[in-house]
Amino acid sequence: MFKIRSVLLFFGICASLVGCDNTSIINKNDEVKQGDSGKVQLVVWHTYNENETKIFENEIIPIFEQKYPSIEIKPVSQSYNSQLMSALISKASANKPPDIIRMDITWVSKFADLHLLYPVNQFGDFERVKDNLYPVPLQTSLYQGQYYGLPVNTNTKIAIYNKELLKKYHIEKLPETMDELMKIIEKNPVLLGMAGMNAWQSLPYFYGLGGNLLNDRNTKATGYFNSEESIQAVEKMLALYQQKKLNENTISGNYDLWDGLLSEKYIMIDEGPWFYNVNAKEQIDYIISHTVAAPFPGSKDRRSVLGGEVLSITKGTEHVEEAWEFVKWMTTEEPQKRFLMEGLLPTNKTVLKDEMVEEYPYYKAYVQSIDQSFLRPQIAEWRKIESIYTECLKQIFSGQTNIEEELTKAARKMDLVLQ
Repeated sequence: MFKIRSVLLFFGICASLVGCDNTSIINKNDEVKQGDSGKVQLVVWHTYNENETKIFENEIIPIFEQKYPSIEIKPVSQSYNSQLMSALISKASANKPPDIIRMDITWVSKFADLHLLYPVNQFGDFERVKDNLYPVPLQTSLYQGQYYGLPVNTNTKIAIYNKELLKKYHIEKLPETMDELMKIIEKNPVLLGMAGMNAWQSLPYFYGLGGNLLNDRNTKATGYFNSEESIQAVEKMLALYQQKKLNENTISGNYDLWDGLLSEKYIMIDEGPWFYNVNAKEQIDYIISHTVAAPFPGSKDRRSVLGGEVLSITKGTEHVEEAWEFVKWMTTEEPQKRFLMEGLLPTNKTVLKDEMVEEYPYYKAYVQSIDQSFLRPQIAEWRKIESIYTECLKQIFSGQTNIEEELTKAARKMDLVLQ
């Protein structure tokens, strides 16, 4: 087996969207000097990883600046963590740079609620730009009727099955619904690799089993998170865990699911697209030869959770038109194709055409899943809601409480946040 364990574990943990909080904010923005006085300078804060940053700064930005010689881009790399959110809010509230932020899709509602972002639907060509993007990722920038940026890359999670275990237990048809998956798990001596308890990790299973988090308007949890459907969904998840049918490290979140999948410990894990760009071709070929990828089995027209980043313009920028030129250009085919090679799925629906899917066959299931993915609630206090949700599940899985009582208590806490 190839040595993929440590690097995949790192990317899996960072991609769980709980943040990698071991790096403090470096206020590099204060060091940015005014360049050629004949150019408009745009400061862009981003959270691309090391390889992506090289592509962004050494390839993407030069192409843009060649096409738009009157605009100069000053990129500032930051670590994705809670400190970054605080720093950005502080900067934007004081109308200080950055002019443009590449932010996680779950942050948009918070910044929009604080009136720190410029609504891009006010630009005259917004509708034309919008038509080129996948509809569901586009919704990630929507808050209370206004679009506060454009999705620059997207991702979701798919089901990845161990090919030998499918063959061993004569599973010829992959499950399309969570109920079908549960029947396979219950019928055969196999384990399911659910990664952990936070929303990114567990909501696809909770929703797939019929659970509810909030009402349709995202204003109330009581009657939904503690509904009979939600109680039954958590009961099924807990039963799998108690029967040792789930990843034994589900509560702690310490895991190496890929190692378990390739060693035939798990019949299925769910994963995003990033692992394909951190391994050499022969390693990818090994993974593909030992696994089968398919859309995550869901229900109610919801499969897996949507992730990604949005490019937003800060309300205090003095260069709104120029910022818009850069934001919309970043959603065009040229930069999107280049980032695809680094594992960032495009939001432009013209990029992954048949020939591109043929070149990158491992992206096929992701492309099929994008418009069937669900958004986490687009509310300003989502981080608090997710924290309550996660702690609730941890308490239940630890066997320290009654399911209905814990869900009801958590729902009341969510209602207080939502008031």
